[in-house]
Amino acid sequence: MFTVPQIVLIILWFTLYNVITSATGFGLVAGGVVLNGLATGLIMGDVATGFYLGGTYELMNIGLNPLGGSTVPNYNMGVVVGVAFGAVTNMETGMAVGIVVATLASTLDVLAKMSGSFFLHKAQECARAKDVDSAVRWIHIGLWPRILLTAPLPLLILFVAGAPIVEAVNNFIPAWLLAGFKNAGNMLPAIGFAILLRSMNIKGNFQYVIIGFVLFAYFGIGALGAALIGIALAMIAYYTNNKIAEVQNMGGVGDE
Repeated sequence: MFTVPQIVLIILWFTLYNVITSATGFGLVAGGVVLNGLATGLIMGDVATGFYLGGTYELMNIGLNPLGGSTVPNYNMGVVVGVAFGAVTNMETGMAVGIVVATLASTLDVLAKMSGSFFLHKAQECARAKDVDSAVRWIHIGLWPRILLTAPLPLLILFVAGAPIVEAVNNFIPAWLLAGFKNAGNMLPAIGFAILLRSMNIKGNFQYVIIGFVLFAYFGIGALGAALIGIALAMIAYYTNNKIAEVQNMGGVGDE
């Protein structure tokens, strides 16, 4: 189902992405899922599937914030697996497989965090002994179990052992069920937006929700156009509030 170069390139790419985001702390606040989908699509020779699933999973992921020690579905891994399988089967199968993988990967994230506790304790011992170099070294070493558990090992198992299973399941699943997966995938981004909206001050800015709905439902403006209008409205509100604050400050100075 997959060629050896495809497996190697995908694993190398996703491992590099995890090394950059984990070891350096340089991660994309938004767009990482799209980037992984695009990269996997380029490797598999199906950029359209990469863009579509990357955008869909990004919308699912947009409201999920792994605050503190919490664990959320790993849509970065999900989109890599989903695009790879979607490119060799069909988009609906890839979407279903990716969602399952993203959910199960949350368990791997817990194991990865647990595996780093041994190295963290070693780093703490070195810190108490004022051996900063050794402490930093133990911290860097402790990152690798997490990287291995969240990138190369599960992907290698899925691509080598999981490909025949997915192919058999794809041949067995009827067309109407695949259509159901597609419709469910189209609805899931709304859940991501709903989770995001719960963390925002909607009561004080509900007028913008109404504007966005009217633009999309009545004028047929797509997500990008609505987003640009939203940015323009946000800039107007920002500069207007600044002007009001300046006038109020000038008035206060004059009164003194």
